[in-house]
Amino acid sequence: MSVDWDDYLNTPAGSYCECHRQCQDCFQHELKNLQRIIQHRKPQVVACLGAGVLNDIPYRTLVLSGATVHLVDWLPGSLESGIDQSIMTSDEAGEPQCVYCDQQVSCPEAYCAGYRKAKTLPAPVCDAFVPLPGNPLRCAAFRSSERPTLHCEDVTSGYGSAFARGVLDQLRGVRSWRQAFGRGKALAERVRGRHTPLNIPAGSAQLVTSSLLLSQFEHEPYDYFSRRAADLLGPPKEAEEKSLSPMMDKLRTTLLLNQVEGHCEAIKRILHPEGLCYMSFEMFHYGTPNGRWFLINAMHRAMEVVGNHFHFNFNLLEDRDLATRFEVGGTPSIVFHFILEPKEA
Repeated sequence: MSVDWDDYLNTPAGSYCECHRQCQDCFQHELKNLQRIIQHRKPQVVACLGAGVLNDIPYRTLVLSGATVHLVDWLPGSLESGIDQSIMTSDEAGEPQCVYCDQQVSCPEAYCAGYRKAKTLPAPVCDAFVPLPGNPLRCAAFRSSERPTLHCEDVTSGYGSAFARGVLDQLRGVRSWRQAFGRGKALAERVRGRHTPLNIPAGSAQLVTSSLLLSQFEHEPYDYFSRRAADLLGPPKEAEEKSLSPMMDKLRTTLLLNQVEGHCEAIKRILHPEGLCYMSFEMFHYGTPNGRWFLINAMHRAMEVVGNHFHFNFNLLEDRDLATRFEVGGTPSIVFHFILEPKEA
């Protein structure tokens, strides 16, 4: 029986913990760029789209800034896991510190329902603190409260989810991969106009973050479609892969560009007229075994879509901060970082 989209998105909680551990040191450039923007612009409302487990979000900086924070991701439980692993640190002496217990936080109860004010102040942790074993440092007493606002939603204005939820019906009765790709392309075009806005007030966010999302759109929901087709048809035969390649590329590109379009529409709707969007995405990968750098599929066209919606601002970041070499799992890539401003209506 084929897995439906909602079950496909459900990831074991342990995977989030492992992701956080493996990647927490990989995003230092993202964190520094965003910390600089937050300190410079002092946004009162921040929306972090595709926040995941917060590896590329300076969460402590946001909490201490006092901003209203919206965290958005379509993976159930990822945001909760990221927060749980981001609020505790250790000082130079190895003593625990909690950002919610920091004296700069005016209402710690709004962040942690388990908070109990320390009898002696200032204190790096509250009286409820109980350390949990393992790394990173976590607190057994932590229980989420009303802040930040968490959204288990689709940042492509619902386009990616609308396509994925139609896949099983669209593939019913297919007899060949060529037929499957034809139906997939038809579905990708049919759901293009179905927009579901994020549950964030329009024009409210002075800062929107979108880190490494555009390059992720190349993989999902295309991978979901191809896996479900393989469930029904088996993997394509080696002899037919070459003839199918143009159809694969066309569907992948269509999904990518339509998701980028929906993502830009989502950002435009929630962004304050004088707000900024920090966007970063991978443009080049290093491929093995041929040892060549290559442009990620259709990413130049994705940049055109972004440019149709926003102005590029290259004045708020240093030249050295506009592009970085990024590596996770031994595969390097080149990531470009942009600050975007809304175009006039």
